[in-house]
Amino acid sequence: MPTAIAFKQIEDFTGGINLRADQFQLAPNESPGIVNLEVDPRGGIFTRAGYQIFHSTAVGSLGGVWLPKRLYNYKHSTTPTVLLATGYDTGASVNGKVYQSIGSNFSLLNFGAATPIVVKSTNGASFAQWQNTVYIATGSGTTSVATIPYKYVAGNTYATALTVSSPTWQSYAMPTGGYMPRAELNITHANKMFVANTVEYDTSATPSLTAFPNRLRWSHENLPEDWYQDDYIDIESGGEGITGLQIVDGQLLIFKPKAVYLLMGYDADNFQLVELSTNLGIDYPQQCVAGNGGVYFFDWPQGLYFYNRNGIQDIFKRLRPIIQDKQVNSQALTAITLSYINNKVWLSMPYDSDIITGVAPSALPDFPSVNFVFDPTIGQQGSYTMYQSSTGFGLVSGTDWRDSADEAYYLMINPDFDFPFIFSVDDYDNVTDAELAGATPNTGNFLTKYITKWFDDDRYVQLKSFIAPNYVMKSVESSTNIRINIYQDFDSTNQQRSQTISLIPETSGGLYGTGLYGTAVYGITTVGATLQKGSPLGRAKAIQLEFLQPILSDTGRKWGLNSIAYKYKRRKIRGV
Repeated sequence: MPTAIAFKQIEDFTGGINLRADQFQLAPNESPGIVNLEVDPRGGIFTRAGYQIFHSTAVGSLGGVWLPKRLYNYKHSTTPTVLLATGYDTGASVNGKVYQSIGSNFSLLNFGAATPIVVKSTNGASFAQWQNTVYIATGSGTTSVATIPYKYVAGNTYATALTVSSPTWQSYAMPTGGYMPRAELNITHANKMFVANTVEYDTSATPSLTAFPNRLRWSHENLPEDWYQDDYIDIESGGEGITGLQIVDGQLLIFKPKAVYLLMGYDADNFQLVELSTNLGIDYPQQCVAGNGGVYFFDWPQGLYFYNRNGIQDIFKRLRPIIQDKQVNSQALTAITLSYINNKVWLSMPYDSDIITGVAPSALPDFPSVNFVFDPTIGQQGSYTMYQSSTGFGLVSGTDWRDSADEAYYLMINPDFDFPFIFSVDDYDNVTDAELAGATPNTGNFLTKYITKWFDDDRYVQLKSFIAPNYVMKSVESSTNIRINIYQDFDSTNQQRSQTISLIPETSGGLYGTGLYGTAVYGITTVGATLQKGSPLGRAKAIQLEFLQPILSDTGRKWGLNSIAYKYKRRKIRGV
């Protein structure tokens, strides 16, 4: 009697990346490797959107000092503006700067003719909007290096310098305006301006400038330019320095290197400091970001966490092995940043692995080399995928932004000092990444890869003859070749077979009566899926597939996978 053909259909890929070393810990919908593919909430995977330049002229000079730290969505009521902050370069003693754009090239933000704002913070300027005015903290400086805070209204020719509050403070009885403390961080909350990590004159008999890295200050109610001397809290535990401020559920979240606090209340009379953690924190301001319903933050070496009214949640379990296995450069922690873009978290990391190139790295990168992108809306635990630009970089410190016509842009910074540009991401009309050709922006193709979990029919002891599988692939717009590498019996290093799936665009004419005259498009690419038949996978106890788009010169770049149907015959189990 012939052996019956068994089959198993895999239709759910929403588990995303799980980098646990033990393959048996992976769920059926998880993958040990995804590169430059998005996870479809409905179950499939598909090519990410390309990265395109947001402006035509480089910010600064090509190959020059480029320490981008922050993009800020300045929501002016009539002139929406993107602000870009670069950090102070301690090695070259080059000041950081502030740039602005209303949707075209970036220009320096000056406070006088040919006099740019000087930023002394290695983390770049901090921004906080109050009505139509943005307040700029340029760093606390040191006791010997002064900094100046500023304010700016979009459309004005220059920013306005504010007077440093200390040693002159403003009483509640006689507010004057025009003041702000020297600080690393600022944020608006509870109808006040807050600053943190300050340099001030102390209260001794002979006052001198003193660093107060653990100090949190707030302004008068509804008066962001008036500050009372006694309105502050010093938070001493949790390491040296307040490193981040965020708002969650109407409360102020305060980060230190190894502590997280919540400032509850809305007035100095009822402020209450609550300790949320004494073993988690952040090292740099770029490692925390507000998202829908809470705040994401990255602690080294623990990983990525989310805080909301239900407490602190660990969302890094599936990626933690990359830190435990020393695949992240611990000497380049400034390359770890968080961005909340288009309802997803982008985590940049100095990470390298043979998952991307197929070759083990000789040394870990000291720059952001990848983005792990976390979609919290997929499944109960969210889903990770991994992006890398065509030139081998991860993007950093982005923001959502809408222009004056209310068109949405999702912006990220390219950290490559040879290519100092802001990129527009998540625009699916783009299928390539921006690159440089000499000194001119051009485009380049990026690699895509998907690796399946090992499939063994829940019987890894039983030999099976895997016959030709079927694949449900997403329709393509141009001819596209996908190579499938086959690995057997839990050996992911020795490829046993390979096959190529050639995807051809399907076209269909407009249907009579379905399009308005002058608007119907004939011969357009259909939106849907195609059924493809593969080649036999061979005889093995377990099978793993690696989907690649290896021919970077292919015209077709977009592809996607909806389902895999394994077909196989179970062999007899032998006693030896």
